[in-house]
Amino acid sequence: MTLTNQRGVVLIISLVVLLILTILGSTALKSTIVQEKMAGFARNKQISLDSSEAGLRVGENAADQISITAPTDGTDGLWEPNPTNPVWLDATKLFSWITLPAASVTGVIEQPRYILENTGTIPRDTNCALDAEASLNQDCWRYTYRITSHGGGKNAVTTSTVQSTILSRK
Repeated sequence: MTLTNQRGVVLIISLVVLLILTILGSTALKSTIVQEKMAGFARNKQISLDSSEAGLRVGENAADQISITAPTDGTDGLWEPNPTNPVWLDATKLFSWITLPAASVTGVIEQPRYILENTGTIPRDTNCALDAEASLNQDCWRYTYRITSHGGGKNAVTTSTVQSTILSRK
């Protein structure tokens, strides 16, 4: 074999190796881009969850301070529960959601909001519940509230809704 015949084989092998390295490099680049997007989506979802949690905490504090004579017509974000059409899913009740003040939560497209539902009462203790005369006294009862909070992330597409039920300290 002469040297001239061998030079062509080396060129072909070099081009095949270069092609394989190019394919591996572009695959690694695509994988990295996908992982970066997934990390961004996960972070955005966490931001929306943190935002809705912040609204939930404010709503829980508001429910704990609410007067027992407060109207349940949505004036202060408080409603009676509706088992057939939950208040927090009712689009006609959006006006009554309480939105946190501007800049309460930073880095979100909109501030979180919450709505309250008075879900009933329970006796403070067994003696009070059994004593009809004492039951008329408001001090015998504790009130339960369902708080629903809705928060967004860095864009309008990513949102989270969380709920909690509290027993007021009143």
